[in-house]
Amino acid sequence: MRRTMTAFAEEQGIDIGKVAQGLVKATPRHGSTPQTPSRGTRAPLLLRSLRITARTVAENEFMLEADRDVEVNPVLLYALDQDYGLDLDLAEFTATAQDLLAGTEDPQEQFDGVWAELTAVAEHQGVPLSVERATVCGLFNYAKQPMVEDLLHASELLSSHDLVAALAGDVPARAAVTAEGAGFSPPAADSIEPAEEFLVQDADSSQQRAINTALAGHHLLIEGPPGTGKSQTIANIIAGAAARGMRVLFVSEKRAAIEAVTGRLALAGLDRLVFDLHQQRVDKKHVARQLQNSLENAGRQPRPDVGDTHRKVGAHRAELRGHSDELHRPRAPWKISAYEVQAELLSLRAPASPHTFARPTLQLLDADTVTGLREKLHSFIDKGGLRVVRRESPWWQAEIRGVDDIDDILMKLDALATKTLQAGRRSMTSVLHQTGLRTPVDLAGWQVVLHLLGEVNDSVRAFGPDVFGTQLDDWYFATASHRERTQAGHKLGWLTRRKLRKEITAASTDEIKQRGVLHRKLHAVRGQRDRWQELGDPAGHPSEVVELGETMELFNTLRDQLTSVALFANLTDMERKPPEQVDAELERLLEDKATLWQMENITALLGEFERLGLTQLVQDVARQDLDGDAAWRLFRHTWLKSLLQRFKLDSPALRGFTSAEHDRRVREYQDSDMTHRESSANRVLWEVGKALRQVRDDHPDETKLIREQANKKSRHMPLRSLVEKAPNVLLALFPCWAMSPLVVSRTLPAERLFDLVVFDEASQIQPHEAIATIARGTSLVVAGDDKQLPPSNFFGRMLAGDEDSDETGLEDYESILTVMRTWISRQEQLKWHYRSRDERLIAFSNREIYGDGLVTFPGSSKEAPVSLHVVDGVAAPGQDGSAPAEVARVVELALQHAAARPHESLGVIAMGDKHAARIETAVRHAVQGKPEMQEFFTEQSSPGSRFFVKNLERVQGDERDAIILTVGVAKRATGRVDGRSFGPLNRTGGDRRLNVAVSRAKRRMSVVSSFEPGELAPSDTGTGTELLRRYLEFAQAHADIDQVGRQEALDLNGLELDVEQALAERGIKVFPQWGFSGYRIDFALAHRDQPGRMVLAVEADGDSYHRSYSVRDRDRLRQSHLENLGWRFHRVWASAWFSDRAGETDKIVKAWEQAMLDTDDERSGAPAGHSAQEPVRRADPPPESRRGPRPDVTPGQAMDKYTERELISLCRWLLRDGLQLDRDERITQAMQELGKSKRGRIIVERLTRAVEIAQDQADREDR
Repeated sequence: MRRTMTAFAEEQGIDIGKVAQGLVKATPRHGSTPQTPSRGTRAPLLLRSLRITARTVAENEFMLEADRDVEVNPVLLYALDQDYGLDLDLAEFTATAQDLLAGTEDPQEQFDGVWAELTAVAEHQGVPLSVERATVCGLFNYAKQPMVEDLLHASELLSSHDLVAALAGDVPARAAVTAEGAGFSPPAADSIEPAEEFLVQDADSSQQRAINTALAGHHLLIEGPPGTGKSQTIANIIAGAAARGMRVLFVSEKRAAIEAVTGRLALAGLDRLVFDLHQQRVDKKHVARQLQNSLENAGRQPRPDVGDTHRKVGAHRAELRGHSDELHRPRAPWKISAYEVQAELLSLRAPASPHTFARPTLQLLDADTVTGLREKLHSFIDKGGLRVVRRESPWWQAEIRGVDDIDDILMKLDALATKTLQAGRRSMTSVLHQTGLRTPVDLAGWQVVLHLLGEVNDSVRAFGPDVFGTQLDDWYFATASHRERTQAGHKLGWLTRRKLRKEITAASTDEIKQRGVLHRKLHAVRGQRDRWQELGDPAGHPSEVVELGETMELFNTLRDQLTSVALFANLTDMERKPPEQVDAELERLLEDKATLWQMENITALLGEFERLGLTQLVQDVARQDLDGDAAWRLFRHTWLKSLLQRFKLDSPALRGFTSAEHDRRVREYQDSDMTHRESSANRVLWEVGKALRQVRDDHPDETKLIREQANKKSRHMPLRSLVEKAPNVLLALFPCWAMSPLVVSRTLPAERLFDLVVFDEASQIQPHEAIATIARGTSLVVAGDDKQLPPSNFFGRMLAGDEDSDETGLEDYESILTVMRTWISRQEQLKWHYRSRDERLIAFSNREIYGDGLVTFPGSSKEAPVSLHVVDGVAAPGQDGSAPAEVARVVELALQHAAARPHESLGVIAMGDKHAARIETAVRHAVQGKPEMQEFFTEQSSPGSRFFVKNLERVQGDERDAIILTVGVAKRATGRVDGRSFGPLNRTGGDRRLNVAVSRAKRRMSVVSSFEPGELAPSDTGTGTELLRRYLEFAQAHADIDQVGRQEALDLNGLELDVEQALAERGIKVFPQWGFSGYRIDFALAHRDQPGRMVLAVEADGDSYHRSYSVRDRDRLRQSHLENLGWRFHRVWASAWFSDRAGETDKIVKAWEQAMLDTDDERSGAPAGHSAQEPVRRADPPPESRRGPRPDVTPGQAMDKYTERELISLCRWLLRDGLQLDRDERITQAMQELGKSKRGRIIVERLTRAVEIAQDQADREDR
């Protein structure tokens, strides 16, 4: 009975253990009807909460205590009304009964008074009642009866709420819910002004997106896988909402979930904001104490001075984000960042080049151009382009315009080689033999000779073969002018000249009559003779050459072809080169035809390189005779080097970077952001106090009522009634109310009291159980994980005492989380996993359940945090389920833990309820004779930290340092394992149950089984049983990463490779990319003497750093969490490493050595260099010192002697204490300052006016 009471209190937030006084019997007046039970009704009249405490560790003696608070059984009254037609005004009767109960503390008198009232009503209406005057203890669960009342009497509230209507199937309401928030996008974390942020717990970017969405007033679904910080997210939502004047109803069935949130708020000093009604029993005195404590502290928080802190946070955040953006921003038009440039430069093993590209060249070398350039460089080199650049090819100057050029030149070159050159030379030699002239040495000489021969032949044809005879000079002068003859001294008589002219005229084939024409032609003939004699025998005479025409044709073809080839190949003076040189040149051209074939492409590529300003680079490549890859590296190195220079010139942040300055900025940001977070609680309290002061001033009657209830010793008003009468002040006094959704209808009136309703562990709440809660708020946040436990009938079966609850009949239901996932458009998933101090603890779930979607953090030890303990487990005769050996092993492990690690919490998770009961009994008996261990196993500590033994259905939301997971399935007598023996794991949803079980441990997980993993047959059904088999394999392999499918090793970039090499050169063993989830440590450095212990995490500001969603994520939270896991941390800045590799390496080595010293100090118990101690907070000065000098207002005078200005100045002075006290308290303070003791009408009126004016002035100044 005690276990069941505890289970319901902790897992559902309801108190079911009662002392029942008086059993009322009712029978139908005329037999049974369809509306009345056939056997009548027998139910308690009065109920008191029961407390059962074990007096011994073995739990064989108990102490039972009944609370003084008593209530009329509401189920009895409801049954009499519904089943027996008793016309009973339930509210009126309950109020009357409560007055009767409050009138005496004697249980018998209380019973007599209520029984008399009830029988009077029943007798009047003819309903026979009898009573059995007995007092019994039992389990009474009527938590849902007030929900029924809601459905009956709060239809207007329910129907007016879109979410409730949507749950009821209303199509327009569902559309409205889906549309709500659809276009909203939460602001980026770095864009939020510090003054608008009220985080009281650290929040990563995924949490902050959820927080900002919730605080914007939108419906929100938060998907929170195990250990991802749902509780800290909800705590931040509550704090932020309270600071904004929002009212929050926070509900969860599980006590541990409530405590996880309220505990975090308490750490920040905000527990006073929460009205925690999720207790095993919330009596009226408890409520009164909470009211009294809150009223005493209300408004006592002075306004924190955080302006300088906020300025620093904003400035440092902007600086750090600015540098990261500058370093990682892809720059147009190159589409590469400065970080990528530096990393690649470090990885390039390129030939050195002293050159850099100028700005215009860089502008041309954009990303697309560079991408295509690699192929062009390779192609250029492959095609022989470097020989052309080095002028090694005879074609190096050839200019190709197209394939026609190649075709033409190849035809001419081939003709020269095969025909024209030899034929021409033979013909010319043959002609020359007829003349006796000297053989020319080059083609130009041949052209002169052949031209002469042609002229000679023309002259012979014009004047006959004798024209070159001895009479040539006489003929010449016979036709000359007198002046010419005189000048030449050649004397011929007139008749002689006439005779000679007739001779030459007769010889002329054209019968030329004109003397002048004859003279000019003979002048040419004389010149031909002279040249002939110069080229041959000085005494010889020219003669006609036979077949000269054919030779001339051959010569012209030869000359044209050779000229074309020379012009094409840009060869000079080919006509003046001797034949052997001509032959050699042609031979070179012929031998290098391959280059000619490529010259079109080579020429085009050279033109492209020239256009891009790469001529010098191509020459460097040619000079060094690089292959394509080396040439590309040279270009890439030059390009990157030039880009980095350009980037630095354009960016003050890059060119001015120093690691010392940036380290300082990071430290200053971390310090200011921590101060900002630590100040948030005081800022929240001040904002809440301010809002409360305004509400109390606006509703003085409510304030008076609450104060009266707080000061009462007895006869307190029921909480529901108090909320109805003083809702404004109550909700301002407690901006957050926490309870189980199962008691909302009982505790709160049916009104929309809250701005925000937050469900935690929503995957375990059925929709109909959530309706009453949803209806009491405006916007909704449902937080949970539908990959964990669904709602089931487990607790109903437990209450019914179902002994077979482990095996059959367990049913799963749809949750409010699953339903709302379909409609709520704003959904955020929490990503960072914090619970596990070694990511291997969550690795299995992360891989199998969440698809490696969680960001987990590597532990600092190689020691496996997961282990498998297999016992020889066969069920005892006549006993099903678990084996005695397995129970014994679990007890042994629990005792070992208590002895070796009493400071660490421990939980045992059993696969079945019977197995859990056996273990719990065995543990109690085992510690009975060990008093030194009994404190560890008692239930005095918080539900969130004490030792527990629970089955799968009860463990969601719990976490412990160490978990023992015990399978509880024994082998049969045959030695075989029956795969059907795993109860709910065999069914759909079994994987969700196992996911919960294997994700509860923070430090270590011990799995106990009666069989080896290999003894359980594999299955492809995807059930929890198959997942269990794989988890047992995982545990057997000591959480070997390979067993969960380690990701492929990530390629290191240039910076990472260079850092690894530099540390290796110093003799340090480096483990790059340490870890296997979405987040890996760039470099893990092990202890020199303890290679299994990682001591230093070294991270660069690379891509993973920049991809972080916020400055807080990358520059504080990741480092902080790694340090919390036992790492020391060192950051390498890429820009600093690039400019000073040796100096940055020295820093890493120094940090590594210090980390080893710190680790050694911790192991020896000496003070460590790193401390997780919270910073000491400076106490606020007392209110009086904050007020400054008191105004000169003399006390003790009559009230009419004070001017209004004096009274206002006095009140302004009082307000300078920074506290948010209500008007009544300020009036009391002013009266004390004026020496007044009695509240006369005039005193109150004048001081009220003065306080209101002073407060209004102060509020305007605050704004």
